[in-house]
Amino acid sequence: MSDEHLPIETLVSNRCRELGLRPVELVRRCGYKNVSKGLRRLEHFCQGNFTGSDTLFRTLPSALDVPDEAVRKAVEDTQRQIHEAEEAAWRTEFVPHAVILTERERPTQLFVAAFIGIERLRRVHFDLSESPTTYIQQALDGLREKLARWNSDQIPTFGKPIGVIVNYSPDRAVRFDLDGMTR
Repeated sequence: MSDEHLPIETLVSNRCRELGLRPVELVRRCGYKNVSKGLRRLEHFCQGNFTGSDTLFRTLPSALDVPDEAVRKAVEDTQRQIHEAEEAAWRTEFVPHAVILTERERPTQLFVAAFIGIERLRRVHFDLSESPTTYIQQALDGLREKLARWNSDQIPTFGKPIGVIVNYSPDRAVRFDLDGMTR
């Protein structure tokens, strides 16, 4: 994430400042006997990691002297901000590619698929120096290369290919059959 503060962190730090509370005092108000554990939980909570934070969800409103709704809203806003940041990062890092469609969506031998790597089995990387108009052909050529590599008419553990999905952008994917026709 960026240097921007999360809403839950802002709520906690502002209320602690207003109430003159140090973090140690806050976690004691939240009922933690083990202060080190409470401080770790509070730090994770303020970073947007809400897993295992039932105690803080329940006790923080009273400890900060705010309505339950204020903490709930700060948590929801934090989750939304984290999701938006992750989405923006994914969009920034997106690279056009194809995914090979096979007769089985799930591998029959999970160990083999994990060992080889599902991406290596079903994903086709494009030569991005070429025009997007070549992506369909690159996808089909990549599929044929994979079949030749495995010396088979099937993708290991997934079965026979039935088509490809060309992911042109985060918001645009087109499904094609093995003849390069849209489906």
